[in-house]
Amino acid sequence: MVRITYFTTRRWYGLVFICILVIAVFLRFYKLGQVPAGMTWDEAAIGYNGFAIWETRRDEWLQLLPVSFRSFGDYKAPLAIYVNGLFTLLFGLNLTAIRIPFALAGSLAVAGFGLLIRTLWRETSSKNSLISAEAASLVGMSVIALSPWHLHFSRVGFESGMALAEILWAVYFLLSFFLIKHSKMVKNASLLLSVLLFALSFYTYHSAKIVTPLLVVMFAVRYREQMWQEAKSMLAGGILGCLLLLPLIKDSLFDAGAERFQQASLFGMDIPATELLAIIGQNFLLHFSPHFLILGATETLRHGSGAWGVLLPTTFVLVVLSLLSVINHRHNPTHLRLWQMAFWWLVIGIIPAAIGRDVPHSNRALLALPGFILLALEGAEWCLQWIKNTAINLRVLGNHGEKNVILKLVIGYLILLHCFFFFKYSTHYYSVFAQASTQDFQEGYQAMLEYVIPYENGEQGRPEVSKIRISDEYGQPYIYALLARQTNPIWYQGGSLIKYEFADVEIGDLLRENAIIVGSARDKDDLPFERADKLIYGSDGSIRFAIFVTDNSE
Repeated sequence: MVRITYFTTRRWYGLVFICILVIAVFLRFYKLGQVPAGMTWDEAAIGYNGFAIWETRRDEWLQLLPVSFRSFGDYKAPLAIYVNGLFTLLFGLNLTAIRIPFALAGSLAVAGFGLLIRTLWRETSSKNSLISAEAASLVGMSVIALSPWHLHFSRVGFESGMALAEILWAVYFLLSFFLIKHSKMVKNASLLLSVLLFALSFYTYHSAKIVTPLLVVMFAVRYREQMWQEAKSMLAGGILGCLLLLPLIKDSLFDAGAERFQQASLFGMDIPATELLAIIGQNFLLHFSPHFLILGATETLRHGSGAWGVLLPTTFVLVVLSLLSVINHRHNPTHLRLWQMAFWWLVIGIIPAAIGRDVPHSNRALLALPGFILLALEGAEWCLQWIKNTAINLRVLGNHGEKNVILKLVIGYLILLHCFFFFKYSTHYYSVFAQASTQDFQEGYQAMLEYVIPYENGEQGRPEVSKIRISDEYGQPYIYALLARQTNPIWYQGGSLIKYEFADVEIGDLLRENAIIVGSARDKDDLPFERADKLIYGSDGSIRFAIFVTDNSE
């Protein structure tokens, strides 16, 4: 029997593991502060509030060490903001520093997923499996490392990627506690790390508040025998988890922590129960549409490339094969257990997106990605088993009588095809997407403010102005001003932005004396852009802002 064990001895496994991890790190850090160009207002809010916390221990609204950050009224989860403050303290308040924690989390997720797959595969695969646990681990690592879905949310300031890394490592440590024979001290350390990381996911991203407890229940049911054997340790872990979540529970019950759920979910709308269930079911199915999975359907380029879906076509095909293979797995209980865990992980991960108001939503559904990849691995196992037993594979021999020539060719072509699709995606990402996404990522704010701020106090040889009026067309301009000025939140709430106005810009504003007027691209028909003192262009060559310095004479 042939078995895919290439590069899976202990020495080779470690070497290839490190090589894949290095590639994953490179892909997540390459041009991190340049692509996507610009900074979303959420990234700006995370960066500024992290800076504010480390400067004053207060957020932009002067709340002392909050558990939920009010921000724009969307009550952001806290952990990414606190972590971000440390990195901006070390590397400066700039776009690259703001994105570094998310790129690091994405890289750690690749490593954690590889170890998790090896543990799961060893426990659920059989002697007849073609793919060894080490090979499955390396393939799964490669798939998530090259995943458009995971890459996109590892390179921008979205908390979902950070939460995914925490969950993957938490599950790995939980399985280590259940399945790997260690000393009592090591096992308890694994449980402690698992509890801590699961708890941190609650503080990292709102979707994790739904996904994490359901995953814990799923694994508790699956490993109930091991859980009962370690009842005392599990009870201690449960108590510790509850204690760690007390601040979050208090914030949700007595403060404003539950506001986000009401704002973003269907449950905050006045909809009859039957209609609500129908909408949730429809939303759920939308996340399995080929338009979403492989064709790039998205309402905003903040959530995807717009041309490539969340799965590469090869991954999508293997997932479909896995779903078809479940009938075959009825005769293979070990693989069926892994298939069931993968399937339920996928279903659980989609729930936060399905109950949301904006669908399909790749950000809220990101926690389903491990389920998709595990199903793809199961699909590959089933497909290779089928090819191995075909008549043509049994008949065709190599020049020296080698068996399974067709099987090896299929494996080779599948790898080449997957790499080809990734190459096409990455080419699109760094060229077409890099230019097309400038509006969605609010490009231009930083360059515009670098030009405008010296006029505020008459610095760099420029005259001081009495008023700076900036168009609010692109949304939340004040947060970019706070970020660019590195304004202490106490000064901000005390009136530090008194010279600034954020509102629509009209032709009459140019008649103001001693002022800066900043119009957006929408104002091109109303303002004489040809007479602007400075035009700010986006990476796509379009005008993002027009800056007018009005006559500062008395």
